[in-house]
Amino acid sequence: MKTLKIILLSIVLLIVFVGVGAWIFLKQTAPQYDGEIEISGLQNAVSINYDQFGVPYIDAQNATDAYMALGYVHAQERLFQMEMIRRLATGQLAEILGPDLVSVDKSMLALGIKDMGERSAENYFSELDAPFKIQAMAYLNGINTFIDQGNLPIEFTLMGFKPNHFTPSDIYSTIGYMSLTFTAALTQDPLVSQLKNKLGNSYLIDLGIDSISNLNNSNADEAIVFASISKSYEKILQMIPSPVWEASNNWAMSAKKSKSGKVLLANDTHIAYSQPSVWFEAVINYPGFTMAGYYLAGVPYAVMGHNQHYGWGLTIFPFDNMDLYREKQNPENEQEFWNKDHWENYQEKTYSIQVKGAEEEKFHLRYTKHGPVLNDVYPDVAIYNESPISLWWSLHTMESEAIEALYHFNNATNFDSFEQGIAKVDLLGLNIVYGDKADNIAWWGTGKIPIRPAHVNPNLILDGSSGLDDVLGFYPVDKNPRSINPESGLVHTANNAPTRVDGILYPGYYYPGLRADRIKELVESQDLWDIESMKRIQNDHYGKRDYFITQNILLPILNTENQNETYKQSVNILKNWDGNTDINSSGAVVYNQFLYFALKELTQDELGEDHFGDYINLLLFKGNIERIFNNESSVWWDKINTDQKENRSEILQLAFNQTVSALEKQLGTVTKQWKWGDVHTLTHVHPIGRNAPFDKVFNVGPFAKSGSNEVIDKEAFLYNAEGIYPVKSGPAMRLLMDFANPNQVLSIIPTGQSGNFMSKHYEDQAQMFVDGEYKSVYLNASDAKCKSVLKLIPE
Repeated sequence: MKTLKIILLSIVLLIVFVGVGAWIFLKQTAPQYDGEIEISGLQNAVSINYDQFGVPYIDAQNATDAYMALGYVHAQERLFQMEMIRRLATGQLAEILGPDLVSVDKSMLALGIKDMGERSAENYFSELDAPFKIQAMAYLNGINTFIDQGNLPIEFTLMGFKPNHFTPSDIYSTIGYMSLTFTAALTQDPLVSQLKNKLGNSYLIDLGIDSISNLNNSNADEAIVFASISKSYEKILQMIPSPVWEASNNWAMSAKKSKSGKVLLANDTHIAYSQPSVWFEAVINYPGFTMAGYYLAGVPYAVMGHNQHYGWGLTIFPFDNMDLYREKQNPENEQEFWNKDHWENYQEKTYSIQVKGAEEEKFHLRYTKHGPVLNDVYPDVAIYNESPISLWWSLHTMESEAIEALYHFNNATNFDSFEQGIAKVDLLGLNIVYGDKADNIAWWGTGKIPIRPAHVNPNLILDGSSGLDDVLGFYPVDKNPRSINPESGLVHTANNAPTRVDGILYPGYYYPGLRADRIKELVESQDLWDIESMKRIQNDHYGKRDYFITQNILLPILNTENQNETYKQSVNILKNWDGNTDINSSGAVVYNQFLYFALKELTQDELGEDHFGDYINLLLFKGNIERIFNNESSVWWDKINTDQKENRSEILQLAFNQTVSALEKQLGTVTKQWKWGDVHTLTHVHPIGRNAPFDKVFNVGPFAKSGSNEVIDKEAFLYNAEGIYPVKSGPAMRLLMDFANPNQVLSIIPTGQSGNFMSKHYEDQAQMFVDGEYKSVYLNASDAKCKSVLKLIPE
């Protein structure tokens, strides 16, 4: 017995020692927030004060030291995020994640982001002859110094590798990946072309994209190719371990709308939720310079920011800078395609993909004059090699000036110098909203907008053989949409279609304007505003469209006679619903389940059981729900596979019957217990937390979440039969600013400053974010009441 006790005690002690050792090891990987660190390359010591939420206030004697310090502290919080974005953008994920990620690497290499990054770096960084280059290199040196001498986060140990040094091409590649997420061409255009070919132009009318097709001679096999491209690319998006930008809101109010008599500025960028959060906040001060901003992993300059003189925020300006072309291949020689009046050889390029645990894979990619041939990228498309589809993207033509543009935004001295940076934004379609201490407000739509022939509908796959559908060039920047100091005193954007300049139409993947209209409606509902009252706008979750459909289209056709109690209670819930989507709303539960079944009955017969789900969650459909529902004579209401002609009332009644049955099965018959927050939840997923048991360690959540699709607090989800709605994307930051006190702004990010789960700032903002709360960020450390000081000193 004594021997057994000794054995048991030994086992317990061993477990304790192992546990303590593991804890000590993990603590050593945590970020350092105080003390001193010697690093080479600094000219003078740099002080980094951390506030209670881990926002660093960097005080340096010169710009080079400041940006090196930023790179170092950014890396100690977000190095794994930097590495994952870099590997994703440059097609190197399989090297650390194995064969399952080869398809993602092929897709990213074909998109050409890595090539663009290398071209741009070679063109602009061959000599360090401008401040933006010197500062960017200092930032990279800070990252690389942390890689060399810092304690790497645990993810690198778990995955068994150490990151290489970062280079200027990595900055461009990260920005290139950011621009990729601004377009829906690869998901939407193939499906629209399939829809046009299968059902005809009349079905496009209520989607707002009807036009004479460029594909009148396409066949059934090619329609399958179009659908395969979309599904293949959608699979890739689901596999990528980094967030995708989806939507945003911003606005600026002039002094005449402000209680303080100074300009007000607000911004909330909407991006797929992830852990860590996309944005990293930092405040930089050195002689002659101050900037508080939101930084993207691996990018040296604030993408949104402010100081005591001016500030700016942004949303996506989703103009269409990507086209798909159906090429004509030589039936007698598969190495040739038709170019206007002759056969021409494909250009070819071979990429080497390193694969963890497997042999290196060679990836052969063909190119036409338009760009890469997607049949070589996606296996489901490859079998239709006689119908090559190529991709034109403006990125393929550029050596980007994006870094210099961000430098201008960060170093402006007044309105005119800030505007100089607008012309240098090439890859990114951005709605930049600006305000300043001198009472200016402005909005610019940025990016190089393609000029297309008048007959071209870029929502469809185009004819690549004749040359008649080719892009003609780009509009000069002065033709981009803009508004400067408007009489209304308001500039605002929410990914809605812009007003035209000189009659120019800007084709794109725009949201329907519901959020933009709601922002304007709220702003006009009272005369004067301040940042406290603007919280109400930013956290607004009223669905005006959904409330209108419920009260004016759905409820008038519902008859409770001879229906069961759950049906009657469901109708009563909708009658009492105010259109808000707070976590206790029962109306939001019933309405969103109804909307799925309505869209299903609307489209399943035309699109097929296997494909309708792909369509109804496209922006194309979600953005036109109001248009279709308001049109009783729309062709979509009639089922094409029945003899009789169905109408809107019949389809909606059928959908509501299915709604009640589904909710009874899912949530039971006690309707007062149906709560939106029980089915609409937010979890911030870490790349490693996609699989158990790491989800319990690295993920943050779940949280019951207010909001919905196309409300200002847009907490996006997919409509589905199950009635469970994990939130996919939403605000990645919120900012509220009054230029009467630019030293203090209100801000929040979804989880925390740190991507290191051993940090106390890993998720310390998560509950505040869900509750619609804010923290204060200042322009100097003395006002921020900082909790700790880290000193970087020259080695």
